[in-house]
Amino acid sequence: MLASTTRSRSLLLISAFLVIYIGWGTTYLANHFLLRELPPFVIGTLRFLCAGILALLWALSRGATQMQPGNWGSALIGGLLLIAFGQGALIYANQHLPTGLLAMLYTSLPLWSVALEWLLGERPPFWALLGLALASGGIVLLMGNGLGTETGPLQWFSGGLTLLATLLWAIGAWWMRQRPPFHSSWLGLSLQMLIGALILAGLGLLDGDWQALRLDQLSGSGWLWLAYLVLPVSLGVYPAYFWLLREVRPSLVSTFAFVNPVVALLLGYLILGEQLSLTAGLACLATLTGVSLIILGRR
Repeated sequence: MLASTTRSRSLLLISAFLVIYIGWGTTYLANHFLLRELPPFVIGTLRFLCAGILALLWALSRGATQMQPGNWGSALIGGLLLIAFGQGALIYANQHLPTGLLAMLYTSLPLWSVALEWLLGERPPFWALLGLALASGGIVLLMGNGLGTETGPLQWFSGGLTLLATLLWAIGAWWMRQRPPFHSSWLGLSLQMLIGALILAGLGLLDGDWQALRLDQLSGSGWLWLAYLVLPVSLGVYPAYFWLLREVRPSLVSTFAFVNPVVALLLGYLILGEQLSLTAGLACLATLTGVSLIILGRR
């Protein structure tokens, strides 16, 4: 019985990791196509508003409405740090950076996760620190040389914003792990998404995204990409991610950040015809090697 339970849990863990690895790896491509027709904060608002409403309706249909002290704080943390900032920055930066490069910058998430655990008293071994240094150097090299000759202030700002978003994501993931779980994971997910959508809508107002919005002019493929982000990605990946945060270390869950670039780079090459320079390729290799050292040390 024990062996069967252990095997079932292992299969669940593997399945959940595959879901977040592949699901979030395809997000960059979906955003790339949607940004041709919609402003960035409109995409984020519509995605999480629709997903949040669907998750809330599912929770209500099951009578899962019970809240406990601390749940609203968890919803605010997840909505603000993981969804509004984490995904909002990703969509915004996707306008100015190639999908593969953007995915590589998101590999800084495990760096922040391990650094945060270290600050809280869990000092990593020497070779994990070496991985931190190697990956950090790779990110700096990537930012300096991976953008090509057209690099300007907007590209640097987008890259810096992405790194800040990963830092806030790591803080939010650690913080949520310390708080009491929701009685209904779907209710918690819906509240986080709706709060995130509200914040993204406000950012869209400040950025002027809503003034020229014409949803009636959105193409059929645009609606399909939006539906993809709402259904299999938001309502499939996020439940798997939040479940994993309760089961294993946040630094292990953050390994999606260095698998996603492989998916994004492959899709960018096959579908978008994107190319990376040799220097950028070496920077990617250094970053992935460093992050791999860190993750192997945190098992």
